Amino acid sequence: MSEIKSIDTSKYTKEGKVEVDGKIWTVVLPGAGTELKLSKAIRRQDFLAKKLEKGDATEADLDKLDEIEDFVMSVYTGLFKDDTKDNSEVTDWVNRTPLGIIIQAFEDIKEQANGE
Repeated sequence: MSEIKSIDTSKYTKEGKVEVDGKIWTVVLPGAGTELKLSKAIRRQDFLAKKLEKGDATEADLDKLDEIEDFVMSVYTGLFKDDTKDNSEVTDWVNRTPLGIIIQAFEDIKEQANGE
């Protein structure tokens, strides 16, 4: 019989404390399924944005774009948990911080979690 190999993914950081702009929050890295959905949503968002720029977008395209943007926002808001009941500190930070900075912060956190 072959020996059973054991893999313990708990050695990889999935959750921990992080200081963001002077506030201590818990960061919760998304799972593979969420990351894949986010990747797909961003691809579709780019496609629809180009369609909108060309003037070829329909009302249904705009509705889908709104839906995608809401999903992307929920993913980025869900990365962090603050000590408020409604996660209002994080929501406020996401609302006032440029998307490029949020994306870079997310990438930096993933690199640190992976020990890079």
